[in-house]
Amino acid sequence: MIHLNELPNGHIYSPSDVRSFTAPPPLGAEDQKNIVIISDTHFGSGVALAQETILDDGQKVLPSPLQAKLWAHWLDFWSWVYTTLDGAPFTLVHVGDVVDGAHHKTTALISANPSVQHRMAVEGLRGHIDNAEAYYQIRGTEAHVGISASNEDLVAESLGAVKTPDGNASWWELWMKAGRELIHFSHHVGHTSSSAYESSAIRRQMVTAYEDSGQHQHRPPTIIIRGHTHRFIKVEDQFMTGIKMPAWQAKTPFTYKIDPGRAPMFGGIIIRTRPYERAQILDRIYSVRQTESVRI
Repeated sequence: MIHLNELPNGHIYSPSDVRSFTAPPPLGAEDQKNIVIISDTHFGSGVALAQETILDDGQKVLPSPLQAKLWAHWLDFWSWVYTTLDGAPFTLVHVGDVVDGAHHKTTALISANPSVQHRMAVEGLRGHIDNAEAYYQIRGTEAHVGISASNEDLVAESLGAVKTPDGNASWWELWMKAGRELIHFSHHVGHTSSSAYESSAIRRQMVTAYEDSGQHQHRPPTIIIRGHTHRFIKVEDQFMTGIKMPAWQAKTPFTYKIDPGRAPMFGGIIIRTRPYERAQILDRIYSVRQTESVRI
């Protein structure tokens, strides 16, 4: 929060300084930073994003009606992104679980072959990553993306992701400065099957960020981004915003077990930052009807 008597550079001025105050120069297009954020694409799942897929034995698999609807939402999301940005450059961040893996003894897969899932992810993402100035891949859940996110790292390597200082193509966590914002990305956050407690997990992480920054005397993030739960929510106070990202995967057999009563949420967000201003956070959220009512 910038007080009325405090300039953006931290200088405190008295009323006698007002006549000599020089306003900051006008902001140009280069001062606007745009970040497009998606999460949990789960390529390879039988209920996630898919186009026509050729398996390693040559078998052709077509999208289901549910997957066709998801893909239509995917195309609409990117149309919204490009229309909103109107040609402005952007950075793309994927917040983890880029592929589905072979997890929880599931049979709900197009293919459990990592190479097929790798190809699906690369083909599904490459066009938009090629349009981005930079692409960052956050590491997701090992059950989906391999031990130490090895399969996710291979996808990120193939797509030319920005590498960590250690040379990895994917990140366990990412700190990003844009405008006046300090954004922290990581995949995992607590899950609940109760909408009454939907905000609790991300709010706990916001409180932890405040406490940890105070303990170690460093700057807390102003925005926290998490994936994992496939549920969108935004929690704000005057200093920090916490966001749980929607996904691009519908309910799996495992999800019906742990959260049978709620519908999945699909989509993504755009963060637009400028110096001296709080970020604008735009969201595009979709849903699909997975089951129809029966009449007796």
